[in-house]
Amino acid sequence: MAKPFVIYTASDAKYGDFLIDHWLRSLRASVDLSKIDVRVLDFGLTTAQRYYLEHESVGVRRCLRNGHVAVVRFREMAQDLREHSYEQVLAVDGGDVIFQGDVAPLFEAHQPQFRAVPEDLISGFDIFLTETFFSRETIDRIRRTTALRPQINAGFLLGPRDAFLTLCEEVDRLVLDKSAFGPDQLVVNMVLHSRGYVALPCGFNFVLATARRRFLIENGVFIFEDTLRPIPVVHNAGNWKFLRPIEDFGWGSDHNKLKRDVLATLHLLHHSSSFLKATDGRIRRLARSAWDRTFAS
Repeated sequence: MAKPFVIYTASDAKYGDFLIDHWLRSLRASVDLSKIDVRVLDFGLTTAQRYYLEHESVGVRRCLRNGHVAVVRFREMAQDLREHSYEQVLAVDGGDVIFQGDVAPLFEAHQPQFRAVPEDLISGFDIFLTETFFSRETIDRIRRTTALRPQINAGFLLGPRDAFLTLCEEVDRLVLDKSAFGPDQLVVNMVLHSRGYVALPCGFNFVLATARRRFLIENGVFIFEDTLRPIPVVHNAGNWKFLRPIEDFGWGSDHNKLKRDVLATLHLLHHSSSFLKATDGRIRRLARSAWDRTFAS
């Protein structure tokens, strides 16, 4: 009998071992998968990695890698979704995420809407608002839609199938240069802020570099400092390994060493980005209001 829900991730050979040893192991240990299929978009896994996943009942789709995996995964996900009849779709990063709690109940709640986690602090994705990556019209739409709104992290996105298909098609259509990590985040934010979305608690995509809530690591487990409960989804995000705040990130008691200096630096940088974006957004709104008052008549 076909399952109604699906979790997608994407990987190449570089991250394939992490996907198998940490992402998948933690998923199976933490999440009730009785109604959920797991599918991997294969952007160059080794034969051994692919063999293991397929023999562990994970669906694997071989994909065309003609851009950065973070961007072209949306196109490939759309193609795969058209071939299946899933009702709800969860897309999760595969190279820097572990699960410590059950996300299955999220599939049953708020089903008509997207669900995602707004970050506490803003990352610097606005550097992609250039005509290398987007048309001038799209740049204006993104700025208008996302100004003074929280930044949504695209590493954990849940939504109904048809809305997800539309999101995937928008990313593929609007991002002109797909070779870089990052521009897809801007389209995701534009679409979700335009359509509306349900904001999930921060623990369902706890981005270590931008989260304000304090955490501890005990025997390799990430826990909230105030409740001492495990964080359901931990995201050691960062395009470059040296800027990720956790050393030896993974699933198990012998993993996860906090790089305090890196985390402090990242928080400082993201605090600055958040302040600058908020200021820029207010200036743009004031300028637009002044223009409208001056020329409305």
